[in-house]
Amino acid sequence: MMTGEYNPLEALKNIPYLDEDFFKEVTGMNWPGPAGLLNRLTRGKWPPVDIVETAGEIIVTVALPGLRQAGDVRVELNGNILRLEGEIYPEIQLLPVVKVHQQEKKQGRFSRSVTLPVAVNSKSARATYQRGLLEIRFIKHPGSQGETLNIEFFK
Repeated sequence: MMTGEYNPLEALKNIPYLDEDFFKEVTGMNWPGPAGLLNRLTRGKWPPVDIVETAGEIIVTVALPGLRQAGDVRVELNGNILRLEGEIYPEIQLLPVVKVHQQEKKQGRFSRSVTLPVAVNSKSARATYQRGLLEIRFIKHPGSQGETLNIEFFK
């Protein structure tokens, strides 16, 4: 019978050489400490991305509610790696008399990379933003790579 509280990180003490150097070698990141590691593991991938393949296209849909203008998001394609960077601004301007009781929509800076399942032509890319969803369509086949894509903004 065990006494005391169960600590899931206790098992890590039995793994030799599990330290900052090991973590950096395995993940390529600096050791964030146990609390930082748990925070990263529970954070999830943001913004959420759907990738759909049709007979002739790859369609990427990204949930980005709160963008104000096209410059709030940068979309780059390098090979078959699609990179999204930008910032979501709060919809509610915080005033001294405002209390936020619950906030689940994420905001702030974001950076996300996804791997497309097949080669695409970046010159054929069409990106639109409407109702909080960024949709990027690519025609399937190899093409020029390493370009920034322009986004048409619809609200």
